[in-house]
Amino acid sequence: MPDDMLFMHRFSITHSLAKRYSRKMTPIMRMLALGLGLASVAEGWYDETVKDHTHRKNYVVSEQSRLQLVEQDLELAANLNAYAEQLQKKISVLRRVAENWRRALDEAKGREEEYLSNPLHSFPLIRTLHEDWGPVERLMQQLVGQEQIAALELMREHLPGAEDVAEAMWGIFRIVHTHNLEPKDVAEGVLDGIQYRGRLSALDCQALGKFYFHVADYQTAIKWLTLSQDLMEEQPLEYYDELGATSSGITLLLARCLVASDRFDEAVILLGGDKTFGNKAYHIVSHFQKHPPQQSINMENGNFTEKFNRLCSSMSRRKTDGSAAHSKPARLHCRYNATTTAFLRLAPLRMEELSLDPYIVLYHNVLSDEEMARLENMSTPLLHRARVFDSGIRKPKISPARTADEVQIPNPKLVAEDLQLVERIQKRMTDLTGLMLTSMRRIQFLKYGFGGIYVPHHDFFSVHTPTSRLHGDRIATVIFYLNDVEHGGATAFPNLDLVVPTERGAVLFWHNMDGETYDLDYRTLHGACPVIVGTKMVMTRWIYEWDQMFVKSTYYPPRQKDYRQFN
Repeated sequence: MPDDMLFMHRFSITHSLAKRYSRKMTPIMRMLALGLGLASVAEGWYDETVKDHTHRKNYVVSEQSRLQLVEQDLELAANLNAYAEQLQKKISVLRRVAENWRRALDEAKGREEEYLSNPLHSFPLIRTLHEDWGPVERLMQQLVGQEQIAALELMREHLPGAEDVAEAMWGIFRIVHTHNLEPKDVAEGVLDGIQYRGRLSALDCQALGKFYFHVADYQTAIKWLTLSQDLMEEQPLEYYDELGATSSGITLLLARCLVASDRFDEAVILLGGDKTFGNKAYHIVSHFQKHPPQQSINMENGNFTEKFNRLCSSMSRRKTDGSAAHSKPARLHCRYNATTTAFLRLAPLRMEELSLDPYIVLYHNVLSDEEMARLENMSTPLLHRARVFDSGIRKPKISPARTADEVQIPNPKLVAEDLQLVERIQKRMTDLTGLMLTSMRRIQFLKYGFGGIYVPHHDFFSVHTPTSRLHGDRIATVIFYLNDVEHGGATAFPNLDLVVPTERGAVLFWHNMDGETYDLDYRTLHGACPVIVGTKMVMTRWIYEWDQMFVKSTYYPPRQKDYRQFN
């Protein structure tokens, strides 16, 4: 078989068997699989849907888990140094033995016959080659650093897995995508115009390049992969070879991206300049052209509207550029609310009107520092993966649409003092809203990490569920902001051109339904902007329709909503 036919035959074998034998793939096969769009198989990749491991550690959200990672990283580094020291001891002994032997040979060089005529030279040579080589051979075969290797195996189960890496990838993707950032800036530590300490390595950029390849964003993938190759110059190539990354592997995937972007000639030139591929470049590129890559990561919850992205970007840097607190319609004002309940006559709350139709207001300084600290301390140990309601299966599920940890409070594990605080907050919400909070009295505590978002959505169900049958739909929403996010994390209403930044101690309140007819108000579409730096803590409470029967009567029959579904 001609060389070019043989080469393409091997490509075909890799293409068809990569999934079946991915764990047994050689480095060359892995490299070929990478270029064929099988990096997900070769590198253990998976799509963005997080497995239903509700109580798995969330390294993106939890500071405690990330601190544990730092401790583990230090321990691993110390363990690696100890292993290197064990190897160095063995190397030092072997070098000393070799040096002693070489000294004798150097002395005999050029006069071997005269040298060996001396029995004081011949005897040591004969004895050494018979007796000393045995112990030296055993030393060479002796395994060293077994204690360190065993320690590493024990730590392995506590290290982040593929799911954790994928979640972190999505976090970076959301930040880059929402704020339209350049990969080069991100790699150099510039996030949304702010220079942070820290930068990405060649391996980090390579991983992001693979991720963008699998979401079929080939232009951005090219940028990340090119960055990776440039950064590889900072370390010897052997360093990357040992870590399973090669310049040729990146070149192959770059060529794959170029072909997918209809840049055929560039791909041929790129591969032709790599000695690994040489005169096979044209055949490889032709194969890529005949077998275009398929998007293997679902982007359903990754693409946000241009307006949502614009609103998030407009508010992401409020603490550094002195911009306004939020965008809002003109001619609205701040005032003290002393009329919603009788209690507010004694302790009115500072209220800022953001929209009158639909009704959206922001209350300031509702919670004290002590209360917010208590809420965080009681909730953090109980956090698990957040779920969202899926209208298709009509029940909550873990979804990349909301990347956060949550807990419902009050919780059976809370002490009496915690329960009393939650009850006081429930009463305060009645003062804020003037609505009844009889049904579904739990509050959702949420914590978002870097890249954490909740995609634009409506809070009402708009479909028949067991909850809506018992309590009606969600007529209103209350969000407590428990901290100031360092960068990002605002709440955006795309249909209203309104964005509200996080403000420690503030409460955002709005109606999800028309006050006159109880029709669903689709203008209340809203989402949580990605957190860029820091964490975001909020509490959400939904208020239900049937509770308001004797508090907030309708003036007209509903124009759209069909209540026969509840019969």
